Amino acid sequence: MEREKFISPKIEKPKHSETQERLEKLFELKKQYQEQVKALIATGVIELLPETGKYGVYDINGKECPIPSYDEILKRMEAKAEMLTKKQEQGFGKLLLVPIGTPLSFLIDRTRDLIVKKYKEGKLLGTDGAKLELNEDQPVDVDKIFDDSDIKGDLVYYPQKYDQQNHGGRTKAELLADLLASPGLQSKGWEIELIEDLPDLPAKRKSKKIGDRRQLGAGLSPGQYLKMILNSQQYNNEQGITPEAYLIYFINYLQVKNQVIDDRENNKDLRCFGTGVYSKKQDFVPCIYWNRYYQRLSLLRMGDPYFQDKKLDTYRAAKDYGTRTTVKF
Repeated sequence: MEREKFISPKIEKPKHSETQERLEKLFELKKQYQEQVKALIATGVIELLPETGKYGVYDINGKECPIPSYDEILKRMEAKAEMLTKKQEQGFGKLLLVPIGTPLSFLIDRTRDLIVKKYKEGKLLGTDGAKLELNEDQPVDVDKIFDDSDIKGDLVYYPQKYDQQNHGGRTKAELLADLLASPGLQSKGWEIELIEDLPDLPAKRKSKKIGDRRQLGAGLSPGQYLKMILNSQQYNNEQGITPEAYLIYFINYLQVKNQVIDDRENNKDLRCFGTGVYSKKQDFVPCIYWNRYYQRLSLLRMGDPYFQDKKLDTYRAAKDYGTRTTVKF
């Protein structure tokens, strides 16, 4: 399908406070916002919505969700300026606009479309710049267990533990209800996040200390990562990454730089646990990465989140797994 011609979103020039101007400069916010909106239009993630006349997505209930405006992002940044400045000093400088309310299957489809397009253009590259081959019959390998799992409520978001009875997470429907009930929140169905701009996850024992925070290196179980994120002061205000946020980062990076992320065979410690979601029905977390051997993006289930069964391959291969976190505001 032919994409609509991109028209750079108009950013009004209201009188900004000193804090807003500082944040704009610190995060290069105008550049980041325009670049991301352009990428989301070009890849078909967002479209013109007939009722509102704005760019956005449809949520799992079929309702229009316009993309957050630049002004709203700036105001929300100002409200958490101290925390966001701290996280920027720790390496969180990449803006992500995540349509958390849209079906996961929709984002998977848009990712598949982009991978095929880039491959046909000769612009599907690994993180080392090498041209990648593609399994054109199956550009994205998704475990069937993910089919409508977000819509059915089998997946819970931002769990407090990986426990089928006492996970402390929220279903996508509950997240949407919370967003709709939030006073003064304009961007219903979206999360505004910051992420470390890292195409490759740090290998085991090779994570760097940025500010007073040590990057999460590979080698731990999802349960260990979750405990660190929730309890260690250096990871304050962070959440495990969701598949939706991962795919938006993947789409943005591939569209702008022609490169995939978490290119496993380029750096073996690159499979990413999606620690921000948990299947309360099947007791697993997702694992996402680019698989050069099978020439596709893989979104798979990873059982035994605490690696309690030491006979499992996941336990033996723990050094090959890491995770990402994001900062919501």
